[in-house]
Amino acid sequence: MTAVLEVEGLRKRFRGTLFRRSVEALKGVDFCVRRGDIFGLLGPNGAGKSTAMYCFLGLLRPTAGSVRLNGERPEIGSALFEKVAYLPEEPHYPLYLTVEEALRYYASLYDTPIPPHRLEAALEEVGMAKWRKMRLTKCSKGMKQKLGIAASLINDPEVLFLDEPTRGLDPVIVKEFRDILLKRNRRGTTVILNSHVLSEVEMICNRVAILNKGEVILDGELEEILRVGSNCYEIRCSPFTDPPPSFTVLQKTETEWKGELPAGEIEEFIHTLTARGGTLFECRFRKRTLEEVFVERVREGEEKTEENAVLGTSAGAPFASGTVDEGEEPAVGGSNEEERG
Repeated sequence: MTAVLEVEGLRKRFRGTLFRRSVEALKGVDFCVRRGDIFGLLGPNGAGKSTAMYCFLGLLRPTAGSVRLNGERPEIGSALFEKVAYLPEEPHYPLYLTVEEALRYYASLYDTPIPPHRLEAALEEVGMAKWRKMRLTKCSKGMKQKLGIAASLINDPEVLFLDEPTRGLDPVIVKEFRDILLKRNRRGTTVILNSHVLSEVEMICNRVAILNKGEVILDGELEEILRVGSNCYEIRCSPFTDPPPSFTVLQKTETEWKGELPAGEIEEFIHTLTARGGTLFECRFRKRTLEEVFVERVREGEEKTEENAVLGTSAGAPFASGTVDEGEEPAVGGSNEEERG
């Protein structure tokens, strides 16, 4: 399948100041996003997610490595971005404008004119058409986020970048937002998002990468990632006499038991169940949650870092082995903050 975003050996180093040590925010990041993916870039605070996103968009210049977006190096002002959209975590709007005026303003920034019917369609799609005349000073955070989504859809993007898109939103708006993303993805839009809301990521993403301390510690198909390490079956069956001790019953009714069984016991369990007159209603391999995988892998990385520190492997490093704060704004072009030599 065609690659939309190719990242190879991506490094980003920020120069230190009198009160702050140099920081290597990204340490050789490699991954690929395919056309049609909904790709989740995950990681704890300070992992380097926003720095990576800025590099993908050409807002920061990498210290080393390469980024290719639709086969091209992203440069500010490039025609490449006619079909690319980005919604930051907290977009800032001219608050004296109405919803409709703001959308028209953002549409005017494209070289190719956006027809009025597409603006109307974007407002309808996010449920903001009836609020078109409301000034942004009176809009809630959820309404402003919907406006941001509309603004990111007016150019009918092939690639959509989202930075913490559901942070601080209520569950109803989150559900509406998720439906919009899935609808757009079915129409061919590739979505690349970073988020701390792992349950939402698990519901919509087909591939993920986990960043920690500027390095990719896990990357792949979400379905496969959640299967690895799981070692039990979820069982739903009718009650029967003398269930084997390996079967842990978690929920009982008069007509049904639900429980868990170690993977290695499944054949013996089915034989025992049928021999004792029971009926198997459902048997499925239990997948781990994305939260379980995330916490496990991040903790493994922390333990490894602590072990290296004890062994002294990081002594004498020319710059700090940390990352910049996720909220730091990019300096366009990146030349002023980049450490040379």
